[in-house]
Amino acid sequence: MGLALLVIALWAYLGMRRTLTDQLDRSLHSSFQLQSLAIADNGRILGRPAAMTEERFVREINRLIVVRDSTGRIVQASTDLALDLALDPARFRRALAGERAAGSGRWRGKAVRSFVGPAPAAASPARVLEVAAALGPLDAASRTVLYLMIATGLLGALASLVGAGWLARSALTPVQEITTQAQGIQGGASGQRITAHADVTELQGLVEVLNQMVGRLERSYEWHRRIVRDLSHDLRTPIATMRAEVEVALGSERKPDEYRRVLASTLEEIERLVLIGDALSLLARLESGELAPTPRTTDIRLLVSEAVDGARARPGGHNVRFVRPPTALPAQVDAHLLGMVLDQLLDNARRHTPPGTPVEVAAVARGGGVTLTVEDHGPGVPEQMIPHLFDRFYRGDSARGRHAGLGLGLTLAAAIVEMHHGRIEAGRATAGGLRIRIEIPDQGRPPEAPFPSSPS
Repeated sequence: MGLALLVIALWAYLGMRRTLTDQLDRSLHSSFQLQSLAIADNGRILGRPAAMTEERFVREINRLIVVRDSTGRIVQASTDLALDLALDPARFRRALAGERAAGSGRWRGKAVRSFVGPAPAAASPARVLEVAAALGPLDAASRTVLYLMIATGLLGALASLVGAGWLARSALTPVQEITTQAQGIQGGASGQRITAHADVTELQGLVEVLNQMVGRLERSYEWHRRIVRDLSHDLRTPIATMRAEVEVALGSERKPDEYRRVLASTLEEIERLVLIGDALSLLARLESGELAPTPRTTDIRLLVSEAVDGARARPGGHNVRFVRPPTALPAQVDAHLLGMVLDQLLDNARRHTPPGTPVEVAAVARGGGVTLTVEDHGPGVPEQMIPHLFDRFYRGDSARGRHAGLGLGLTLAAAIVEMHHGRIEAGRATAGGLRIRIEIPDQGRPPEAPFPSSPS
């Protein structure tokens, strides 16, 4: 800013200097015209002031007027001081040729500005008339103006610096207050938000972004808190069960069937631990965006048949029924991921319904896509739980127990279905149990029509 003001001041000085020089040239031209009339009238130039010092002459009169003959010799002078006016050969020759010209010259070691032209013919032997003025007063005035401009520029720069500092402090004070309030937000507390200057238009965007970030961090903190709490319970339960059964089995000699029962129970708990580990690994990959589906044309009937066969082979004696459609149900899906969804839904039905409970699986073509339905004839879930079934780690208190899941199965199912641009919803089945319905659109396009209303 200061440099810009100094450049402006210098530019203004040069313009002012040029203007003063032009004014001086016009003044010299006017004096030349006046002296030409005087010479034409009586053959002599006007005025011959009394003797005075050079400084006083320059200060009060500052007009050096001489008349030269064809050789350049001065034949008339307005004052004896003018006799020392140096001859400029170039301008002198132009004046002899009838031209008029202004230019700079020297007089007693000082710079002068002179106007030269032909003298009137009546002034013979005078041939050239020259009017000059010392540039000392103009230089002094120019220097004064220059100093004033530089001082003004420096003062302006200083004022700009002070103003910029004040403006910066005024602008940063709200940001510092927001920073202080943000630093005071603790990770363990919930509901804390930044309220400082939230009503200022210029800062609303910043405060809103920071509050959104705090909300995401709060949800992430809650996610980790719940996963640590639930894992401590869900990992301890199968480990404690396996340890107790193994200790009992080793306590005394037993029949082979009893050992097989212990081994089968232990295997079931190991499968549960594997399921927990796989669910956490998949969820972490989903959270980080590392897991992406690789869709290929797949017959959905084959996926459902494989999932149903796997469910029938698990303990519990559930009656899993699937009426296979007569024609293929092709869809662009990741067979591995969608198969995991079906496994999770069937495992969820097996764990939360009594042994022998019927579980019905259906797959039909609808709207260019495929609709999958898994519903059981169990006791169902309370209405207030249905909207939360796809939330992470959500479980009612009654779900705690040996056969309770980690609360991630339906969450993973919903995430995978969403990756396929599909839709999943829970509701009450016709027989009163839980119904989970999935719609996978054709070629990965979002479904166009909503689900039909679920029976109440």
